[in-house]
Amino acid sequence: MKTSYTIASIGAALVGAAALILGLADVLVWAGGTGPISIGILEITGEDFFRWAWGGLVVALGGLFMLAGARGLGDLDQRATAVLGAIMVWLVAGCDIFGMICGGIPAGEESEAFFNSLGGFIGGFAPPYAPAILLLPFTLIVAWLLLNQRQGA
Repeated sequence: MKTSYTIASIGAALVGAAALILGLADVLVWAGGTGPISIGILEITGEDFFRWAWGGLVVALGGLFMLAGARGLGDLDQRATAVLGAIMVWLVAGCDIFGMICGGIPAGEESEAFFNSLGGFIGGFAPPYAPAILLLPFTLIVAWLLLNQRQGA
């Protein structure tokens, strides 16, 4: 039996592997296995249990689902598993983006004003970013490819 690889299956496998590695790195940094990791625009600090332990676990399992689904994308169940993995990464990325929005509304400690200025608010979206936010555009592309793939292709 010949196995054909499509762009969607290769993309799902690559993004799934990246999500699995970054999710496990989230959990390991939180558990104290290593100090904070900062590489370019990626930052893993591990200071919050809910975000880094549970969020890292969700991202890692989402990556595992994408890897499992990438094995047989001709089957609708396998494609659904890969899309579910992408959605799990979206949930954590959405929470991270919401945290960035909420963190940018109040002014800093040194300011007399309660609300932040527009420049200060927009400055809150500057790098570094959490791993789920960096994976977000790639999972969107993979999900789009998976959802637009024909049955049996």
